Amino acid sequence: MKIINKNFCRKNFYHSPPFRAGNPCGKGELEGERNFPLISGTGIIKPRAGWDKMLLQHFIRLSALAVLSAAVTAAPAGAAVVDEVAVKVNNEAVMRSEYNQTKDLLIEQYRAAMPDFFKAKDAGAQLEKAAMDKLVDEALLRQQAETLKIKIYDRELDNGIAEIKKRFSRSETGAPLSGPAADKAFRDELKKENVTPEQFRSKIQKQLMVRKLVEDTVRTRASLPKEAEVKAYFEKITLAVKSDTAAFAGMNEEATQDLMAVAQRFKEFTSERVRVRHILFKFEETAPLTEKNQALKKAEDAKKELDRGADFEDLAARYSEDKESAQKGGDLGYIVKGMLPRELEEPAFALPLGEASNPVLTQFGYHLLRVDEKRIAQKLKFDQVKDDLEQLLAQANFARELANYLKELRKGAKIEVFTGQNK
Repeated sequence: MKIINKNFCRKNFYHSPPFRAGNPCGKGELEGERNFPLISGTGIIKPRAGWDKMLLQHFIRLSALAVLSAAVTAAPAGAAVVDEVAVKVNNEAVMRSEYNQTKDLLIEQYRAAMPDFFKAKDAGAQLEKAAMDKLVDEALLRQQAETLKIKIYDRELDNGIAEIKKRFSRSETGAPLSGPAADKAFRDELKKENVTPEQFRSKIQKQLMVRKLVEDTVRTRASLPKEAEVKAYFEKITLAVKSDTAAFAGMNEEATQDLMAVAQRFKEFTSERVRVRHILFKFEETAPLTEKNQALKKAEDAKKELDRGADFEDLAARYSEDKESAQKGGDLGYIVKGMLPRELEEPAFALPLGEASNPVLTQFGYHLLRVDEKRIAQKLKFDQVKDDLEQLLAQANFARELANYLKELRKGAKIEVFTGQNK
């Protein structure tokens, strides 16, 4: 399971620029614990719905900062395109194509981070409202930046574009690209999206104007958490980890969900865990027996190679059909109980350090496992998580101030919606 994969970030490179904290295609919200990834290449690791939901909520709340505008879409040569207005913000028209692109982007984010979200009866309505809110907020911020005549210098713009181009330094399979090849990949992506370099540059300039606006007006309003506030939140987390309901006293539903998600994350951080590598020989659950037997034969042959002294990481890179972890020698990161299917978890926790397992059958295929590290359960200590909690609370304060600023902009705005969404 992955929050946002890198191919997604390449595909939506101008939708999610790397200019802001919390951008899922750049740095994450909380990154103090780098040895406990929430990412796996195949969906083998079970999603921690609460934590993912909190991250996604923060992403949605902060989305206006990034101005995830839909691409400036030009009609293919010789084609006639009829577009409709989705919403007017102070008489500035936002087209239905932009609305649909924004909604599709949100669907992809939710599908990656919270697949169970789509089981909700009103999932479609929630996504439609989120897409419309995003477009309106972006337009209001963009208009305010233009009203204030915020200046973006050429060097700032060049640096911003260079940051986005860095996303094309590797191929979709993760292989490094030369400078000319990376430039070609970038130009090909622009061409595929029917965006000219001039349109792209203009789009990024507007995004940077909004960034400056937010930095100058919202960031200055958002207070940094004091140590007493951080300690108090830590105490709430400590209670929540112990399932003590006193932790949630006086909290609204959203704050309760966020605290539960953080508590779950920290509970995992302090639990017994093992660092696992695997080599996957994949088949579909509905595959015929002959195909499953072929996968088993491949796994058994690879195990024989390991027994003869072959390097596990080399074989993972060569054979594993979990392509993302294969690039890291099969590394799945640290695993706690409950993250893996039981048939994979039990041998992972039982394996001696450094020893390769026999083929293990799961719904994904046959796995060869190796445990590189084991960590015993530990007590949650304030000093270990202080920086992460400061960042989380600072982001929460910032999100709150951004929401308040957008409310102020909406008060004096004329917003006409044409998609059936009520405002």
